[in-house]
Amino acid sequence: MNPVLKAARDRRAAAQEKLDGLLIAPTAEARSLDDAEATEFEALSAEITKLDAQIEALEAAEKRAEKAAAAAAHVAPVVVKSESMIYDKHSRNSYMQDIATLAIAARRLGSNSDPTSAVERLQEHNRQVDAAARSDKQVAARLNEYRQTPAGLEQRTNPNTTDGTGGEFVPPLWLVNQYIPLMRPGRVFANRVRNLPLPAGTDTINLPKITTGTLTGIQATQGSGVSSQDVVTSSVSATVNTIAGQEDISLQLLEQSPISMDGVLFEDLSRDYDQRLDLQVIAGTGTNGQHLGVLKVVGATTNTDPTKASEISSTVTLFIDPTATNSSQYKNLVNAVNQIETLRFDSPTAIWVHPRRANGWSTQSDSTGRPLFIPGKYGAFNVAGLNEGSPMPQGVAGEIFGLPVVKDANMPVLCNGFSGNVVVTTGATQDAVVVLKEDDLYLWEGALRMRALPEILSGTLQVRFQLYAYSAFMPHRYPSSISQITGSGYAAASVGF
Repeated sequence: MNPVLKAARDRRAAAQEKLDGLLIAPTAEARSLDDAEATEFEALSAEITKLDAQIEALEAAEKRAEKAAAAAAHVAPVVVKSESMIYDKHSRNSYMQDIATLAIAARRLGSNSDPTSAVERLQEHNRQVDAAARSDKQVAARLNEYRQTPAGLEQRTNPNTTDGTGGEFVPPLWLVNQYIPLMRPGRVFANRVRNLPLPAGTDTINLPKITTGTLTGIQATQGSGVSSQDVVTSSVSATVNTIAGQEDISLQLLEQSPISMDGVLFEDLSRDYDQRLDLQVIAGTGTNGQHLGVLKVVGATTNTDPTKASEISSTVTLFIDPTATNSSQYKNLVNAVNQIETLRFDSPTAIWVHPRRANGWSTQSDSTGRPLFIPGKYGAFNVAGLNEGSPMPQGVAGEIFGLPVVKDANMPVLCNGFSGNVVVTTGATQDAVVVLKEDDLYLWEGALRMRALPEILSGTLQVRFQLYAYSAFMPHRYPSSISQITGSGYAAASVGF
């Protein structure tokens, strides 16, 4: 469908929906429209009337275009009045190419040409030449003519594909339908948190939260006082933000391209939108229109603050790990699980990593030579982790300590330790690793909207294509659901790449 027609229909449907909503209250109350309602009713009605006219004109134009295409596709039948020579100058057949095809096939070197068709054409050519020779009383003269000036037959002088010596007859082939999209990571982590539809009519989502709960206790004796404690509440909020992009193209490119350029642009814009949203979920700052990302949640646990939870052993290493040994990284992961279980009182659901970290674990081994991370298809005996048995660039790649290890190339690899307990995502070469309970993180997302705006750039015969969507992300309902790992021990050199 023409994108301009689709956009007009979408605008008309939205206006009609507003108009229907406007009439709900007056209809239920059996009253006429007040002044404000009447003004809005007139504006919506005028807009719908205008859009109806535009849609009707666009539909008529589309039907005319379809009829023109159908008429152009109709080809009148061709009646052959006389038989042309197989290898005459108007034919696409090549005598020399068919000879070469047979020679190549005979040597079993393979060919993209069809040797069967070549044999049939050569046989038909011989039949035609014989027939012409038999019907001509001066056979010798005709044969001499063919040898000296082979009119109607192909003649060459070292033809090749170089321009000026025949190359113009071999045009380049553009497989535009098989164009190569730009490489981008997907939205792995954004899809793994709890996804919810974005409510309409708001720019902020607030959730009330109990920060101090009620209290129960043992009644020492009958008739004695019962334990009591007042509830203390607060709230957690997430701002509705916009991720948008646009591209301006000429009308000539849109109309003359053999493929749908608007589809190409919308696909590329939507893939970039997915990556931008995923980056926001991971490390958005929470300011300047950004979501608050998992790595920027104040109150998320790290082992740099051991007062928040009991340690799993007296020799556990800190998350900022200067040694980068396999055992210490494994302890980091186990202690992150411990933090969530002892503070959130629930189980984590995943370990988020950059692909190079998970792949690096496959290259490491302990002092006895055991790898930290081995392919599951080879079986498992006394190992720390398993992977899926085949390379997995994005998504669940394996398992450590009973948790899925999830790869996402949007995970930052330029971290520089912590500032407080918030990961510094620039300034060094450290990976960030996150152990978390994913379903505690809420992502509200609206529909991905696309529109074409021909009026804006009509003075230069251009069309503007836009893509946008609204979303809100709340990773801090329970900050203790997130346990972050980074530090010098997680720099690029530590994974062997």
